[in-house]
Amino acid sequence: MKKVIIVLLMISSLLWGAQVTRVKWKSGEKFSSYLQSKHISLSVLKTLDELEEQVVGDIRSGQIFYELKDDKGTLLQALIPISSTMQIKLSKDTQSDKYRFSIVPIKFKDEKYFASVDISKNPWSDISKNTHNDKLTAQIKKALRNNISKLQKGDNISFLYTQKTLVGYLHGDPIMHVIKVTKGDKEQFVYIDDDGIGHKEPFETISYMTDSPRTAIFRETSHASISSRKFSMPVRNPRITSPFSYGRYHPVLRIYRPHFGTDFGVKRGTPIMSIGNGVVTYVGWLGGYGKAIKIQHSNGYMSIYGHLSGFRTTVGDVAQEGDVIGYSGNTGTSTGPHLHLGVYLNNSPIDPMSVLSEGSSIADKLLDKMSDAIGGGQVAQTKKIPIFNAEKYRDILESHISNKTPSYDWKKFESQRAQDQLDENFQ
Repeated sequence: MKKVIIVLLMISSLLWGAQVTRVKWKSGEKFSSYLQSKHISLSVLKTLDELEEQVVGDIRSGQIFYELKDDKGTLLQALIPISSTMQIKLSKDTQSDKYRFSIVPIKFKDEKYFASVDISKNPWSDISKNTHNDKLTAQIKKALRNNISKLQKGDNISFLYTQKTLVGYLHGDPIMHVIKVTKGDKEQFVYIDDDGIGHKEPFETISYMTDSPRTAIFRETSHASISSRKFSMPVRNPRITSPFSYGRYHPVLRIYRPHFGTDFGVKRGTPIMSIGNGVVTYVGWLGGYGKAIKIQHSNGYMSIYGHLSGFRTTVGDVAQEGDVIGYSGNTGTSTGPHLHLGVYLNNSPIDPMSVLSEGSSIADKLLDKMSDAIGGGQVAQTKKIPIFNAEKYRDILESHISNKTPSYDWKKFESQRAQDQLDENFQ
């Protein structure tokens, strides 16, 4: 218990007086050159495994990230987002002065905000001036389209929205919930659905066709989806046990690390098939993947098959789609028998499920026959679907208006937000 208290006190003293800056990753900059620019030993790179090396190599030019520095300008921590939910954390150890590399979840703050703007000149410049959140304009325009006539001088627009922040800074687009427009003595609420579309009532009305038009549409989209995918499944009757992720909590290592592939739950010895035509470029032990195979396909694609128990191919073989190349197992860092399938495009990992297809199924063929048998004719149907929390958000908006809550000014409270979220993000 005493150790925990001491560590917390050290962290608090470390953050006291520290400043957060928002930075852009320089074009063409390598992670090693970034470390050198901060006078950090390159020995940090020796602690990275193969997957983490891929992550630092894929940091995009212009990527926004955050640095925490002490009053002397020394880097204490850096948070570099690598996906919508995960980030690299580079932190200076308080005792050894060495830096540690890890991948951790991004700690967003997700809160609701209110604004009420009297239109004096231009509605969009007035909203920007009152809120200092320029991303609100596009969302409001989208929500009001076909619902409200042109806003003019003297009108009032009040709205409730959710905004994410990271280390006190705006992050991503705001999500609108409800808008109230007052034109003289006329009032109109606009309720916003999950797609950002506005509705004059707290529900959306959808139209759909039944019978043959419905099956025709389904068949058309099914075939379009299938034709757009490039590879077939590596196992029959696939069962996904772990999807592609930039930050999965590893059950064996007990840390967050990338999972650049899809895991399929299969019994030991299950035949593993090549997902497409290609040349076998690697057969052997591959670190945490255990016994593994690599196949180079056309157009820059490459596939990896990990945790195998045995091989049925050698380097240089030409593999055809559907050829058995090996057998599933439990080799490498694994909790049980399964296949890890990784797919790379131009040496960058992509989600395998975005390019895999099982091809035409029996259901598709039955659907074709059913559609042909039913023939023409169409029946139009409509259905009202309540917009989530529409009336609740309207009541919250009305409460803010009656209480004369001031519009939230993102510029005014910028430093306060950064300080409030300092301890939450930099620990």
